[in-house]
This record gives sequence, C-alpha cells and structure tokens, in this order.
Amino acid sequence: MRIGGLQPVTLLDYPQKMAAIVFTYGCNMRCPFCYNPQLVLPGLPADRLYDEDQVINFLKRRKKYLDGLVITGGEPTLQKGLIGFLAKMKKIGYSVKLDTNGLLPESLKDLLDRELVDYIAMDIKGPLEEYEKYAGVTPEGVEKSIALVMSSGLPYEFRSTLVKGWHNRTDIAIMAETIKNADLYYLQNFQDSECLAGKDFSGKPFFKKELEGFRQLAEDWVKKCVIR
Repeated sequence: MRIGGLQPVTLLDYPQKMAAIVFTYGCNMRCPFCYNPQLVLPGLPADRLYDEDQVINFLKRRKKYLDGLVITGGEPTLQKGLIGFLAKMKKIGYSVKLDTNGLLPESLKDLLDRELVDYIAMDIKGPLEEYEKYAGVTPEGVEKSIALVMSSGLPYEFRSTLVKGWHNRTDIAIMAETIKNADLYYLQNFQDSECLAGKDFSGKPFFKKELEGFRQLAEDWVKKCVIR
C-alpha cells in the first residue's frame, strides 16, 4: 500500500476515540480546494513514501495508547493493499474509520462485507450534476456509495468543505437533499491555505454567520447538521 503520511495521534478525527491517522497516496478526484495536494498529484518521490511494514510495527507498539485508526488520503479505496492492511489493523485490535469520496462503491462494499470498517466518513463535494466543477470527475458511483453508507448499520458521517465563491445556499440544499435523512452531516469551512489549485485559487472561507445559515438550511433534510 502506498502511504504518504502518518500522524501518531489525533483526538479530533475519530469521534470518541484516540486515534492515529494513516494517509494514503493518490486520489481519483481533483478538487481545486483540496488542502492535501501532496497526496493527490503524481510525482511524489519514492523516498517520501512510508514503508508499510514499518508503519504496521509502529501501530502495533502504539496500540496500548490508542483506540482507533483513521485511514484517509488521498483516496484509500484506490489502494490494492487496503484489505490486507486493514485486516492486520483489526487483528491488532484497532477500530477503523474510513474516509472516502465514494467514487468506488464496489471497493467500499467489499470492505463492509469483510467487516473491516467501524466508522465511515464520506465527502460530498458539491451538487452531483456539477461534480466536474467541484471534483474534476463525473459522480458515477457516488449515489451508490451514499446508499451503502446509510444502510451499513455503522456509525457514519457525511461532510462537505464549503468555499465562498464556489458554494451557495442552493448548492447546500441540493447536497443535503442528496443525503436525505442522513444521521449526521458536517459542514467544514475552507482553509485559506495552499490548495490543489495553487495561489491563484479564487475561493475564500465563509463567515461563521453564513455557515450557521447553511447549517439551518441543511437540517431541513438531514437529522443533524454540525459546523466543524
């Protein structure tokens, strides 16, 4: 598996868990507002990748301090070695949270069928009919993944990163309707930092008052919406 980053501990990324984060390298989306361009664009030098066996051994040693593991990216479901890696994590005793963009529902279903995931976080980039604008791809597979997540029986969240100049109230309503009756929907403000589109990116963060208006709007469609 191609691992591009490792965070030894987080108290924020896995609800009610003290966890480590493994960042996989490579993504099948090209979101201009992505804040992990180093994990998306091709050309990462081989010496910047982490050795998988060393990561596994590190996580074995850390297990006495940690409850969970977050597997994120990039897009983890692209990794051919993901099933084997997560099987090892489960054997060690980790609770696994998967972050995914939902473009590969067959891979997601395989992980669920094998009971290798305990919590799912899925991104909704924008209205599905405009995914090429927001993610650089067509949304084939996204609706199927939404259905898989919501019917999985696992705790889950959907989340959207909102960018001023890109997303508006109509977009929020459409995205929330797409995940109608979802248990939890997080709205995340754009971080005004280096992103995939580079220094000339036109997007900006929203004001807190604007985000609160979006939250109230989204709660017409989902059970709970939270600003993060």
